[in-house]
Amino acid sequence: MIRIFGFIVAVGALVAGSVWMADHPGSVAVEWLAWRIDTSVPVLLLALLAILVLGWLAVRLLTGAWGVPGAFVRRGREKRRMKGLAALANAVIELAAGEPAKARRAIRDADKTLANGPLTHLLSAMADRAEGADANAEAHYRALLETPETELAGLRGLADLAARDAAAARPLVERAYGLAPDAVWTARALFGLQRRSGRLEDARETLKRAAKAPGFDADAERSTLLTQLAERARAEGRAGEAVKLAREAAEAAPGSEPAALALAAALAADGKAKKAAEVLESLWRTRPAPRIADAYLALWGDADAPARAKRIAELVAANPGHGESRLAVAEAAVAMADWDGARSALEPLAESGGSLGLRAALTRARVETLCGGGAEAAAPFLERAARLAAE
Repeated sequence: MIRIFGFIVAVGALVAGSVWMADHPGSVAVEWLAWRIDTSVPVLLLALLAILVLGWLAVRLLTGAWGVPGAFVRRGREKRRMKGLAALANAVIELAAGEPAKARRAIRDADKTLANGPLTHLLSAMADRAEGADANAEAHYRALLETPETELAGLRGLADLAARDAAAARPLVERAYGLAPDAVWTARALFGLQRRSGRLEDARETLKRAAKAPGFDADAERSTLLTQLAERARAEGRAGEAVKLAREAAEAAPGSEPAALALAAALAADGKAKKAAEVLESLWRTRPAPRIADAYLALWGDADAPARAKRIAELVAANPGHGESRLAVAEAAVAMADWDGARSALEPLAESGGSLGLRAALTRARVETLCGGGAEAAAPFLERAARLAAE
């Protein structure tokens, strides 16, 4: 509405001006050398307007003609860029498909058209690692260190290559952490490296700084570190401190098997076997495992088979129907040569799959062999174990 109103006002003003000029034409005389031009003001204004329009058209034509070569150049450059991007896409697809040789050809094509060194270095390193050529990959990663924008990617690649060599990985990880302390991978890599190399106090400081990094599971990592500190304190004879650290580890990650085992061992070392047993029984109630049974038996030091069977019965009472409970009972029965008791415990696991079914089948084969049935009686269970192992 406002535009229409403005248009009407403009047209009205133009008409009024034209009428006024027609009523007051005036006269203009122009003399230049031997020339003299006599005309009215409206005609002069129209002539000037025509000259301006013609000049504008001439400038546009000249500019367009001048820009034709540049347009061809830009068009060719755009075609090369699209070709390079298509080659990059093919390289990524071939890498994902597990075809590093084809990916390398696509990378070369992309490098010719795009001349994007950092990106082709990164893709080339991925292709080299897929082929097991770690030395070539290392050269590409080191090339990425020369550019600030790609330095972190190069450091991550080099740190991955040096993951098994703590001495070589340490300066790379520390440099990466200095560049990006909020990145999850740098915090996790530095923390893990310090923990594996026994620098537990340094790991503790890293954990404090990295606790706020998005995606960093501070509770789980803290539990792991505290468990390791507790085990070291116990080994050095500081049982009271070991109990405190292990308890903190268990509280940081409730249900953690390593933390619970460390707490039980620390309590036992501190002369509190009954409390250690309660910790293991509680853990067995939620997530039974062979290591827990071994730790439970180690608390009492019972040497004879009947006493060990009694302890196992006390442990599994919290979760008697679980497959691990039945296996533990079966192992205790085998130790006492109670073949019927072992068979009875293993029978509900006859159709179980996975690791549990495999161990049950092997235990049953051992029962049949030891009770005098020989290889023929054990054969069906060994065959089942072989099938489960192959799955």
